[in-house]
Amino acid sequence: MSGDKVERKVAVILATDVVGYSTRIEQNETQTLQTLKACREIIQELIGEHQGRVFNTAGDSVLAEFSSAVEAVLCASEFQRTIKERNDSVDTEAERMEFRIGVNMGDVVIEGDNLYGEGINVAARLEALAQSGGICLSKNVYDIVYNKMSLSFTDLGEQQVKDTVLHAVDVSLDGTGQRKLPGTKKAQSSTRMAYLVAGLAIITLMVGGGVWWQQQRGAGVDETEVRTQTARDNLPIILVKPFKSLGGEDASVSNAITESLISSLYRYKMLSVLSSSTSFHILETKMPDSEIAQRFRVKHVIQGSVQSFGKNTRLTLELNDLSKGKVVWSDQVDFLLDDIFKVQDEIGNKILGQLQITAVEGQEEEQWLSQFETFEQYLLFLNYESEWSKWTKDGYDKTQEILKKLRALNTDENVTDYVEAWILHQALLMRFSQNEKEQDLERLDNLTKSVIENRGNERDYAGRALMELEHLSKDCKVAKSYIPESIENSNSRHNLVTVGYIYKSCGDLGTAIPYFREALRYAPVDKGYMVSSQLVSSLYVLGRTKEIEAFIGEKIDNVDMHGMILWVYASIELENGNAEKAKELFKRGRDYGTRGKWVFYNLRNQEAAEKLIKALEPLGPPD
Repeated sequence: MSGDKVERKVAVILATDVVGYSTRIEQNETQTLQTLKACREIIQELIGEHQGRVFNTAGDSVLAEFSSAVEAVLCASEFQRTIKERNDSVDTEAERMEFRIGVNMGDVVIEGDNLYGEGINVAARLEALAQSGGICLSKNVYDIVYNKMSLSFTDLGEQQVKDTVLHAVDVSLDGTGQRKLPGTKKAQSSTRMAYLVAGLAIITLMVGGGVWWQQQRGAGVDETEVRTQTARDNLPIILVKPFKSLGGEDASVSNAITESLISSLYRYKMLSVLSSSTSFHILETKMPDSEIAQRFRVKHVIQGSVQSFGKNTRLTLELNDLSKGKVVWSDQVDFLLDDIFKVQDEIGNKILGQLQITAVEGQEEEQWLSQFETFEQYLLFLNYESEWSKWTKDGYDKTQEILKKLRALNTDENVTDYVEAWILHQALLMRFSQNEKEQDLERLDNLTKSVIENRGNERDYAGRALMELEHLSKDCKVAKSYIPESIENSNSRHNLVTVGYIYKSCGDLGTAIPYFREALRYAPVDKGYMVSSQLVSSLYVLGRTKEIEAFIGEKIDNVDMHGMILWVYASIELENGNAEKAKELFKRGRDYGTRGKWVFYNLRNQEAAEKLIKALEPLGPPD
């Protein structure tokens, strides 16, 4: 039987067919076939442009395979937009045609030039679930593409299609509405659990390591805001755009160089540098310079390209003054890739010179980046951060493998100890570990003590403060004792959020707020940290609604706005007499997944939570 072995592979499958095809054939067969032929030429051309292959065209359907999920979704979105433009340009209804598209990644069976199997069946079921003129993705495709393109998505949860239960995600396109499907009974049950799990995960992600809120202590709240913004508001704000890759290296190399340059610039106290999450968001959304300048108050932009020649790398740089609309400085730096951390000093000093700023250096990022002896080690570390931030068992398992590779490359022990400590932190919170809890706690204690004793930068002290609060002493006084060293010389968003969250967890909301505000200076898009949620919830508990209005008004269209913030804003709009706007915000929050339990969980203040729920009653039930 070995000669009859079935040949299989994993492929991304795009399935599409015509909306109402049978009816159209009955009404006007000739015109329908002519229109179908014209539309098929469009999609076949796009499939080829995106490195796909058509393997079946039965009836009105087209089945194509891709090796890249990103290319498949780009192809699908371009096709739907092209078809919409075509429909708008023709004269008669008979010449118009609409399509549904499903995209799935799964196992397929190879038979000559054709493909069969479950991977194709799921794509066909997703296509049947899609809106007219829309695209429906499987969850595994969404997980790959969501942060790689400037598209919006709506999670539909688990859906029953014929005899199959699948997790579906809509792509939001012009002409397709956002919808909330009821899902299956199985889905509804799992969704309730998902809210709880997601709530726990989101809370932990807010500080790049997580904090479980303790009950607020004491009768009063410290209203003293310990950090002034006056001096910082006058600092030059710089954006480092992701460097373009010109060949000889993959995108991960140019992205890592971008990340490392941003990190190195953080240490200059006379600069305010936007975070990498904001930088990549600007790239993904193709934001014009005029909007960048207005929205983020950026005056200077650093951009350029990376190109490799064997072991040598060339970095081309430009410094743009947005207020003048011109390039004010350019340079070219040749170096070995492993020497990027040495080259950063040269680049930083040149930038400061052009801005006529005297270097007043911090320590954290300089010390941190110096721990990596090779660029390969740094790439692995960035991969660890990416997998860790997923807060899944699969991500956790991958971080364990990355840790082994870092040690095999003889990476500095302080780095590997730091990585292991945060992996343990996640394992304890998410119950991933198979060890006895006391064993993990002892190891965590030793690791965090070790990095402080042997390296002791601000990141290490912030981590130790968090571990004390969450796992070790669980004592606010002990955790706060590490705060001075956490922020002494740090511009790091990670540290600012961590410190702010510790104060909030211990009931010092007024003290926490300035830290959240300053963290948002470096990461206005707030991706991955949910600082905005922490700021808004803190202000709401304190009754400072005017500040909430001012803050949300600037960020209401931010892609990272989520349900809790929308509900707070809905309550304010309702109080101001804007009922229709309040209804819209409330619905958006519900579509996001917000429910009454999430309000209590997020605010962690019984009185404030009950106040918000009561205020929202005219808009509908919170659950």
